[in-house]
This record gives sequence, C-alpha cells and structure tokens, in this order.
Amino acid sequence: MIKRVSFLRRKEGLTKEQFFAHWTGPHADIVRQLPGIRGLRFGRVQSWNPEEAAWDGVGEVWFDSIEAAVDAFTTEPFASMLVEDRKKFMREAQSCFVTEQTSIQPPRD
Repeated sequence: MIKRVSFLRRKEGLTKEQFFAHWTGPHADIVRQLPGIRGLRFGRVQSWNPEEAAWDGVGEVWFDSIEAAVDAFTTEPFASMLVEDRKKFMREAQSCFVTEQTSIQPPRD
C-alpha cells in the first residue's frame, strides 16, 4: 500500500475555517469517488516551524500502488473536476508518495 501525502495552502482571502470546510466537504466528495481509493484523511495544521513556511493542511490518500494513485488522479471526469475545484480554495500544493513503518501504533480516532 502507498500513501500520497499532500501539503496545502489556502487561497488568499479564505479563512482557515472556510478552507477546511471546502476541503473536507465538496473537495472530499470528489476525492472519495476516485477509482481504487483505499483511505482518506485530513489534517488541520495547528502550528508550523518555521511559521513563515506554514501549510494549512496535510492530506493523506491511500492506494494499492503509485501507479494506481496516478491512474486515479488522471481518470476523467475526476481529474478535471479536481483541477476546477482546487481553484476555489487552494493557493498551492505539494505532494509525495510514502510508505509507512510503524514503531508505535497511534491511538484509534
């Protein structure tokens, strides 16, 4: 299993609350439809060090492989829907693919 981790900055003029509401609402509705998605998690950034480099959110999406993730994010109509929706709430984003190695299991939500 692979995880795509995305770091997001909100669009100018949006409050953190407006950003998070759109990201976890309408945007998440599109992401949930991606073929092959295995998990989805949203993280609201509380603080960042150094502060001037701060991101507003950290998203995590799981797929069986990098290829499955790339296929999902390039499948139409979802690819176009995501591009258009990002313009509504997102100023900047970066992402990477990671595998996890757990040393201590985190508590369940």
